[in-house]
Amino acid sequence: MKLGGLAAGLGGAIRERRARWDAICRKCGSCCYEKDMGSGAVVTNWRAPCRFLDESTRLCTVYEKRFRACPECRKMTIAHALLAPYLPSTCGYVRRFRPGGG
Repeated sequence: MKLGGLAAGLGGAIRERRARWDAICRKCGSCCYEKDMGSGAVVTNWRAPCRFLDESTRLCTVYEKRFRACPECRKMTIAHALLAPYLPSTCGYVRRFRPGGG
């Protein structure tokens, strides 16, 4: 296989993997609100959505470029799913990866 073909195949595999990861999301928007430290715990400020969150659809309006457009946006990882206290039990990532979450 030529290098160009290998790169194209790898790019396709990466896109497919990303699509599977994104499909876990239930589009609740909970991770798109500001978080505050209150009494030593992270508390979601439900009155302060990200400026790019469409609250009616719960979708990011700049999803493909969200990390460039919004410095506060954080990539969802398995570590977040397992440990982030601000994610609700209904979060798709929590349900999939947190023990007792599903």
